[in-house]
Amino acid sequence: MKSRNLALTNGIVGLVGGIILLFGGWFIAGGILSDAANGSVSGTSGVAGFLTILKIAILALGIIALIYYKGDDRVNTAPGVLLIVGGAIALIPFLGWVGGIITIIGGSLYLATLKHFSQPQA
Repeated sequence: MKSRNLALTNGIVGLVGGIILLFGGWFIAGGILSDAANGSVSGTSGVAGFLTILKIAILALGIIALIYYKGDDRVNTAPGVLLIVGGAIALIPFLGWVGGIITIIGGSLYLATLKHFSQPQA
């Protein structure tokens, strides 16, 4: 059951985190406009910090899943590799949206593997 929970977590974080990364540039632009109106820097730095933590979390979940599911026939290596690549590309400035798209694909592949967990492992 523990391995199913990891796949479910990776799938949800991949989808939701990828969507947030896809629109992350717009969130930062909104923080900049808010800071310009209020005369502070808390909005932009808060959003940028949240996006950086999200990128690192996606990268770490991909690495953990590759190690955990090594040798498991129910989960292919592609979703984990996509989360790692998506998180790494998202760390590059101005390429967060590309990493978001790759992360969405990896998360959806993890959610697609959930149907294999109801079957006994061979």
